[in-house]
Amino acid sequence: MFTSCLTIEEIYEFNKNGSGFMEYKVDLSEMASLLEMAAEEEGTPMEEELSFKEVAKKLSGINGISAVNVIDDRENYLFGINFKFKNLQALNQALNKIMLDEEPGQAPHTFFKMENNVISRTHMMNKAMDTKELLGEDESSEMAMAMLENMKYKLNFKFKKPVKVVYSAAEASIAGKKNREVKIEANFKQLAEDTEALNASIVFK
Repeated sequence: MFTSCLTIEEIYEFNKNGSGFMEYKVDLSEMASLLEMAAEEEGTPMEEELSFKEVAKKLSGINGISAVNVIDDRENYLFGINFKFKNLQALNQALNKIMLDEEPGQAPHTFFKMENNVISRTHMMNKAMDTKELLGEDESSEMAMAMLENMKYKLNFKFKKPVKVVYSAAEASIAGKKNREVKIEANFKQLAEDTEALNASIVFK
């Protein structure tokens, strides 16, 4: 019986002027014993590899990003980062620092864009959390597939205006007071089969 051994969650709170708050969390509490074994074999504390301290330094240098805070709960294997952003441009720059390994000549990814009354998000997996990185050569085995089904990726949004409809291949729902919240979720098996499964367009009323 497999339990949910990894959960990644992105939390967004948007203000009417386009500013807001973002939190990126990696919950590895169900994998604690496996991570401890891996750390013993490699000789490097896994917590050091999972730390967002270096990412925080990069985010602090972005114009429009403020109040950067690192989540480093090693006892409960909860890691991540949160910050405030001034606009979508600053948010996109920050997400590029979090998700992508910066390579010379690499084009930046546009995670969010706003057109009329629609905000769109295109998904890009953090390279360290890619299924090939997590499972290696065992990626296609039956056991690996079962593990992937129990690894979750969640997106949570809060807005200052009501949402009319959400378009996404993943499971999506409108919730909260006055329909101002959106929750989207996919498992890693879905993401392995379709990297765009968490793409979403949110239409406001």
